[in-house]
Amino acid sequence: MFNKKLLVLAVSGSMAMGATAEEAVKLNNVTVTGTAFDQQVKSITLEQLENVQASDMQDILKTLPSVVVAGNVRYGQRIYIRGLEDKFANITIDGAKSSGQIFHHAGDQFVDASLLKISSVELGPNSALSGPGVVNGTFNYETKDPSDFLKEGQNFGAKVSAGYETARERRKGSVALFAKANEKLEFVGIASLVDDGTLHLGDGSEVANKESRLKSGLLKVVFKANKFNTTKLSLNKYEDGGNRNISGEKAGSDVNNEPYSSLNRDTISLKHKYNPESDLIDLEVTIYDNKQYMEREALEQTNRAGTETSAYPERKYSNNTQGFDVRNTSVVGVHNLTYGIDYNHEEQKVEADGLTRNLTTGDTSNSDRDGGKIDNIGLYLQDEMVIGDLTLTLGARYDDYELGGIYDGSFDQLSPKMKARYQLNDKLALRTAYGRIFKGPQLSETLTLGNSVTQDADVAPQTGNNVEVGFDYDLFEVLAAEDALFSFNIYRTDLDDYSHPTKNAALASQGEVEILGTETILSYRKGALGLNASHTYTDAEQTDTSGVTFDMFTSNIHTFKLGADYDVNSEFNINYNAEFVPSNDYKDSEGTRVDRDSYNVHDINFTYKPMAYEGATVNLGIANIFDSAYERHTAFTTIYDQDTKTYEVGRNLKLQVSYQF
Repeated sequence: MFNKKLLVLAVSGSMAMGATAEEAVKLNNVTVTGTAFDQQVKSITLEQLENVQASDMQDILKTLPSVVVAGNVRYGQRIYIRGLEDKFANITIDGAKSSGQIFHHAGDQFVDASLLKISSVELGPNSALSGPGVVNGTFNYETKDPSDFLKEGQNFGAKVSAGYETARERRKGSVALFAKANEKLEFVGIASLVDDGTLHLGDGSEVANKESRLKSGLLKVVFKANKFNTTKLSLNKYEDGGNRNISGEKAGSDVNNEPYSSLNRDTISLKHKYNPESDLIDLEVTIYDNKQYMEREALEQTNRAGTETSAYPERKYSNNTQGFDVRNTSVVGVHNLTYGIDYNHEEQKVEADGLTRNLTTGDTSNSDRDGGKIDNIGLYLQDEMVIGDLTLTLGARYDDYELGGIYDGSFDQLSPKMKARYQLNDKLALRTAYGRIFKGPQLSETLTLGNSVTQDADVAPQTGNNVEVGFDYDLFEVLAAEDALFSFNIYRTDLDDYSHPTKNAALASQGEVEILGTETILSYRKGALGLNASHTYTDAEQTDTSGVTFDMFTSNIHTFKLGADYDVNSEFNINYNAEFVPSNDYKDSEGTRVDRDSYNVHDINFTYKPMAYEGATVNLGIANIFDSAYERHTAFTTIYDQDTKTYEVGRNLKLQVSYQF
């Protein structure tokens, strides 16, 4: 089946037109590598995030092709990239690696969008520089620097903002203080508070048991010892909690009598850059500690059979990751060499404030658990060469991976990587890429750690291959634009010993996965107007260990996205985004055909910066303009519970006022 679809998609792709050059540039805090997808990433600037009043991962990533964020509440949002969850991507925040699954009905990225700018987003496992364990992509987030606030000649300042959103009954506010002590030392401190009330969904229903309060803070110090050395120390705290349904991705209820639970992240990151204006030395060192954890208050609970009731103490479920990355770039002739070493240590545990008591039998038990541990050390080398019209990037990672704690095992692999671009003429460029995949066994989700673990005798790393071909075409003359890029890409990912961490206490293989997908993207800019449009398609199959083949729930999904950004004048900006997904179906592991309805959703945002009040900004937005009742095709209820619906929020009026002085 895949071979036939590959042929059809390749033929259709050859009829399209594509664009861009592959020259790497640094714009708007985003690494741009020269395809239309990279131009999409480039458009997600700090200013753009503020213009759309980004408050969660859906707001940050919704314009990107091949990326889908499902969920109507922040703490339950699940992110999919190229048909797999973000558990198969590499995710860093200020260089600190974020990994592990705490709870299968909650999201894994604990990020306050108001503190962020994005440094790079990359699809696929084709770069040796993307870190360990990449299957489907890389997300590298960076928090705001003092320089993002300080104006030329300014030594001290502050920014305050306040806002409200109707569909979430969301009240939000933040305060930022920033200063430049001297030519060497700068700092910024940000505190943010977001209160969510009752959800108002597109079908007119209300959900009261997903209320939450997000408290987050950032302290960043930048020290420039001299023009060659820059050090950044970042401390970031995130706490999203409330009396709410612990299972944020489920449909929810209009009654709120839930116990308190919270999702938290504490991150410390130290980054140092040394560049002595030498072709041989451009050194960057990152050291970090990242702790993600869920806290649950004490409660009494009856089991599903209704036979026993237990009293549980307060508990904390944590995943802690420490590590470093040391890399250097040397330019030698036509060779741009980047090489280095990275290391990460991950461990999970459950800590309880007392014993669990069975109120039916009177028995007690200890709820403390030590979980698994991971140690991964990687060596990597990548060489980018420009030889005439050919840009060739060759690289490799060697990973040595060890399981510890309640698990045991050692694995290693050398993983070659390749990207090539050939400029056929001044308009058309042809591309291809390859990445060998190696991802060590992922630890089972922390919340379901049991008293004992029976490790699968054949536990193995996930390995496979990713192959891509595509082309880019420069349309700026045809469309009389300053910049117009059109790209087409087709990829195939084969993954052996596929393993999802949810309840997988034995770390057992769950079979093989094959994913075929296409990405067609247009990026356009002329004067004050910017446009982007994309179509992506994924077809994913899984063959389980018994040999049964079925569609993964991310299969057969066509997604169309459209965006526009227009500067009316120096004071007024309009931003528009739309998403359309046609109806489709897929066959699940039991052979049942599951139907999913089509949907379309439209958002518009207005930004006003009055010249008469320099530093003031007023943002007004309407998300889901037509109050559509829809659920994304990767929502929990489209997969496991088709009798209910996890609708996204309905029409959402958003207002935010900020002032910087």
